[in-house]
Parts: sequence; structure tokens; C-alpha cells
Amino acid sequence: MAIPVFDFPFHTPNDEYPGGSTVKFGRGYRFAARPNGPDEIITHLRFETMFVYQTVAGGAVNQTVDPQLNIFALNKFYEDVGMWGPFTYNHHRAGAVRARFNKPLVMPKTAKAEPGKVGGKVVGGVSYRVHQVEPFDLDILWTRA
Repeated sequence: MAIPVFDFPFHTPNDEYPGGSTVKFGRGYRFAARPNGPDEIITHLRFETMFVYQTVAGGAVNQTVDPQLNIFALNKFYEDVGMWGPFTYNHHRAGAVRARFNKPLVMPKTAKAEPGKVGGKVVGGVSYRVHQVEPFDLDILWTRA
């Protein structure tokens, strides 16, 4: 089976490198050892904007329309791979890396808006009600070869 590709490009990545193996001795001396394997890097993904798409108010959500900005498309991707399944992530510096989720997805709430201030979008001749969700973070883990 092919490894799925994380195709949600509208985020800001931030890499967190491991602290390494260091021990502090007396008089401020620190000993550092070379790791035995490759570094595990955590990349924090900041999503400022994603949306919920509905055809009618209070109706079912559509997870297939505008998938790169659709929070329910991301939710489906997460449910498919879970915390254990690998996927390909196109890292901004390292290129395509094999990654997995480092923390569970916490579905964001829809952003607070006054009644009647819901946006709309027409895709393929179908009109959708669009609700923006609050900004959220997602962490992935990958190793540098």
C-alpha cells in the first residue's frame, strides 16, 4: 500500500531539534555525546485558517470540497493514519520526509461570529456555507537520515 501524502500546505512549520545527550558536571563542565542514531525532529505546524463547508445550515459537512483548506479533510486524513501510520510530508528544507503524528489532533472550534456573518463559496456550481475554525497547531515527528 502506498504511503499517503500530507497535502495541507497552508501552514507555518517550526522545527524543534532534540536536546541531545548532555550531562552537567561540577564547575559548570558539560559533557556531550554523539547520538547513536538519527535525530528525531518535531515539526510544529501552525494552521491559521481552515474551514468547514456545508450546503445547508445545520446540515452535514462536506469533507471533499476545497480539501487543502477543509478541516474535515484533515480530520479524515488523521483518522486514516492515526498516531501510528507513516505519511509523506513535504518539508520546507529537507524535502519529502517520512513522518507520523506526534500528538493527537484536537479539532478546533469554529471561530465566533455574529449571526448572519457566515461566508459563502461556490465550488463547481454548488453554493457552500463556510465557517472558519480557530487557529490551531499540529505536531509531526520525523527523522533525518
